[in-house]
Amino acid sequence: MIAVGGGIAGSVAARFCAESGLTTLLLEKAKTPRNKPCSGIQFPYLQKLVGQRIPADVLCRNELSQVVMVTPRGRVFRGRMAMLNFWRSTFDNWLNEVAVSAGATFQDETKLVDINGEGQSITLRLQGAEGENIVQARYVIGADGMNSTVRRKLRPDDFGPGPSGVAMNYYYSGEGDLDPSALYMFYSLEFSPLMFAWVYKKDELWVVGTGSDREPMEYVQRFDSFVKEKYGLRGELVRREGFSSPMESTVYLGAGRVLMVGDAAGLVDMYRGLGMDNAALSGRLAARAIVESARKGSDPVDCYRRLMSGIVRTITRNSSRQSARYTSNETLERSLSLPAIMRDGLLMLSVSQINRVLPAERTIFLPL
Repeated sequence: MIAVGGGIAGSVAARFCAESGLTTLLLEKAKTPRNKPCSGIQFPYLQKLVGQRIPADVLCRNELSQVVMVTPRGRVFRGRMAMLNFWRSTFDNWLNEVAVSAGATFQDETKLVDINGEGQSITLRLQGAEGENIVQARYVIGADGMNSTVRRKLRPDDFGPGPSGVAMNYYYSGEGDLDPSALYMFYSLEFSPLMFAWVYKKDELWVVGTGSDREPMEYVQRFDSFVKEKYGLRGELVRREGFSSPMESTVYLGAGRVLMVGDAAGLVDMYRGLGMDNAALSGRLAARAIVESARKGSDPVDCYRRLMSGIVRTITRNSSRQSARYTSNETLERSLSLPAIMRDGLLMLSVSQINRVLPAERTIFLPL
């Protein structure tokens, strides 16, 4: 089995394939450790999904333990919530090492150029530091993100001529009237037409960011100015980073012996503002589908679709919910009413306790 992409989904898939006895190659096009624009914030159940407790030195020095939600009208809701806080460069590199410890072979600075084949064998043309080479695999897991080469080969019509969405982060070394233990979530169409805008701290840097499907620089600059004025954020802007994708936000799980996972499969949940838990679980389930289908002589993608049916239903439902509440600031405000916040808070407390005893593959993802 070859997993293309050394992020969360690819590394988790490679780890569980290798543990199941499959000869496994994990490919990453960049030199590692490599950064990835991403919040790097998740709930503690991510440790269960990746199959191992995350070492303290993989996490940021400042812990995030509360959420501050700000509605379009400026109402503020605060709540306690345990979160994991990490840089994707450090975290993904650790996951690569976990996969290798499980028996996978890891190869960075290796780019997928082309993929072909049906039936029992798939041919991949790779570009590495020493030139091109050809490898064969019985199964391929496409884990190469929102600009997936694997998905482009299988479904070129899923990609448009321009970006379907852009996310931007500004990083500041400085101080402000902000709590370093809090994740701030700002819901307003002034700051993002897609989801909440965010402020939080990672080690010594404040992260200010937002996402948009149009005029992204206008949105991030407007939000950046608001944060500086409202919270007195001051200091040096040390880095700007962002990412965009021309891929339409549709779920696609693969065909034949090629299984798509994580962002490459379209598993980002805009309503929850998360994709890393979906990525980790899809990697686990893709590995399980390959092993089960090989044992039973069945179609691996059919098995994978069955295992992923609950996740796909949730993402589809949440996409409709997100579109409805982002019709206007008024509809967004109503979705963040006090009764709704209190109800969701109580549910999350209950589910957090339930998740402690559930097996990894039955984890209930948060927020609800």
